[in-house]
Amino acid sequence: MKKFLLSLCMVLALAACDEKKEETQADTKPVVKIGASLPLSGDMAETGKNLQAAMSLALKDEQAKGNLKYDYQLVFEDDQYDVKKAISNWNLFKSVKDIDAIFTLWGTMGRVASDFAEKNKIIHMSCGLSSDVAKGFYNFNNATKPITHAEKIATFYQNKGVKKLALFYYNCAEFDDFLPLFRQKLQEKGINIISETAVNSTDTDLTIPMAKVKELNPDMLHVQLIPPQAGIFAKTLKKLDWNIEIGNLNDLLLSANYFDGAYIFQDDTGTFEFGKHFEEATGQRVIGCSANFYDNVRMIIDAYEHIGDGKALPTREEVVTYILNNKNFASSFGQYDIDEEGHINTPSIVKQLEDGKLKEIEE
Repeated sequence: MKKFLLSLCMVLALAACDEKKEETQADTKPVVKIGASLPLSGDMAETGKNLQAAMSLALKDEQAKGNLKYDYQLVFEDDQYDVKKAISNWNLFKSVKDIDAIFTLWGTMGRVASDFAEKNKIIHMSCGLSSDVAKGFYNFNNATKPITHAEKIATFYQNKGVKKLALFYYNCAEFDDFLPLFRQKLQEKGINIISETAVNSTDTDLTIPMAKVKELNPDMLHVQLIPPQAGIFAKTLKKLDWNIEIGNLNDLLLSANYFDGAYIFQDDTGTFEFGKHFEEATGQRVIGCSANFYDNVRMIIDAYEHIGDGKALPTREEVVTYILNNKNFASSFGQYDIDEEGHINTPSIVKQLEDGKLKEIEE
């Protein structure tokens, strides 16, 4: 009798296990993995962590809506804004972590990643000052187009009465698209570039080149530098006792405390409502690309949720096609402008740095 009862218990237990196993399998959703290689340490860590927070907030907001067909995972790796480290991360994403999409920051990194993504048929989202980032079927660039920035900045300088302009810029591929367009627009506005100085990542003393430019007596400086050279530039200005107006495209935000009074041209940072939500949720200020990275995550999720059945993942080709053809995406900018190449254009805006805070200028 005991053996019979024991056998009966075992049968019932096994049946219960099988039933639980079937329920668990039924509840398991396919997983969409998004990998981001960002500068999470080093000179650009503040920016990398800000964009990491933007991506995490986007996923949290989408999950809060409930009833998602798929599970979504964000995988972050630190590249310290070093191309070799980033390539190593992308290979890790592809070979080990089976990532469906990769995110990169700025044009220098995005241009290299676009080739990698195209070769390996991985969805690639970036935010950078280069039209090349969006080239290829799998690549998207959510950022203000170079021509949009060039026109905005040249017009602003013209309205300020600038006739003689000196350029200092970081010597990298990031600005290859922008500079020819910028030179053209300045010429059209009657502004003469009296000096151009390319600054390298190895430059630790800018005293001589800056002193030479000071002697030329420009009306204004246009400076596109990143740390640590941005900090070196600021200290040299004080050393030379050079009080001159400065304009900058995006990157001085990384060294905002150095350049009080500077005019900052940047990608639109999204609506007031988005900015308030982001700052309250993350405790961080909105910077260039915050809203873009937030939207990039949401675009990926929006595509999978609309075209998938929840039982199996749609192909990446299907996801890309959906994003390219979706003109009704609810952007954090209040408008959405995507072209056939996958470049999502956002407005160029100008702010002024006052006492460490950015104030948007009415034009």
